[in-house]
Amino acid sequence: MDFGMFTDFHIRPRMTQAEAFEESFNQVQAAEELGMDSVWLAEHHFSPDRSVLASPLVIASAIAARTSRIRIGLAVQVLPLTNPLRIAEEAATVDHISKGRFNFGIGRSGLTKYYQGYNVPYAESRARFLEALDIIMKVWRQERFSHEGTYFSFHDVTVVPKPYQQPYPPLRVALASPDTFSLIGSMGHSVFISANTPIPQLRERLDLYEKARQEAGHPGPSDIALRIPAYVAETAERARSEPEASAMHAIHYGAQELSGSAASQETAERLQRMASVPYDDLLKRRLLFGTPEAVVERLQEYQEALGITGVVLEMNYGGQIPYDRVINSIRLLSDKVIPQFK
Repeated sequence: MDFGMFTDFHIRPRMTQAEAFEESFNQVQAAEELGMDSVWLAEHHFSPDRSVLASPLVIASAIAARTSRIRIGLAVQVLPLTNPLRIAEEAATVDHISKGRFNFGIGRSGLTKYYQGYNVPYAESRARFLEALDIIMKVWRQERFSHEGTYFSFHDVTVVPKPYQQPYPPLRVALASPDTFSLIGSMGHSVFISANTPIPQLRERLDLYEKARQEAGHPGPSDIALRIPAYVAETAERARSEPEASAMHAIHYGAQELSGSAASQETAERLQRMASVPYDDLLKRRLLFGTPEAVVERLQEYQEALGITGVVLEMNYGGQIPYDRVINSIRLLSDKVIPQFK
């Protein structure tokens, strides 16, 4: 199983933007030194009290220059917000700078405020996503390229550089809405799923993904990564108490700030409901907080139920956990959890 660390490049109250960058870069370097397999970067816009990570490809390039082993992924690049030729060029550039340690994670985002800020209608997000993805796949494999589509037109262009990894970096798509599972399954791409959705519903949706994938004739086993908040501590009480304030901050932020720009009524209602769920219930259902032994047991349950091949762990869910405690959690994960899955 691949163990990845998800990072938002959080900014906390009384922290400067420069301090937010420095702390998150230090956390990424610590993750490499402690043995994590990969680091995954979010993309946030117009959120000054949440994150400074508006340019994930720029940050990925900086991480590639600061590290030597860890893989660097996007979770996710919001494809409909920008020009696909530019993304193809920049992603291929990061692939070269990292000497093939780059993973191309893509999605649409469930927040309409990003689209409003960029003056892109959210109603067009799926069509724009599919057209952009088609363009990127083609320009990475073709020497010269022309395209006439609904949103983009290009005439006899040559994209340089081509990716370091051939034919292109490992590609992974974030799935949320039920109908997307079948669509992406038919395309054969690896996927992200979220622990926000209960296991029985995830299993039903993954069955649709697997069925569509098989019917389309895609070979080999599925590659499914689970994104979930995680925290590891020496005792059950510390694993419960130390990340509590940060986790509840994330949940209340979701209910108060994010639900208003959620792309679907289902997502908005879920974010609002979570704010009234007791913390101990959240620990049982969607937070991977515990001792190393408890975390191993929970991960085995997810592996058996969903067939996951990797995890993308939010090691500072809510962004309020002190830096030294985050590093201690990563150290315990690396020393006592990861070896059980290798």
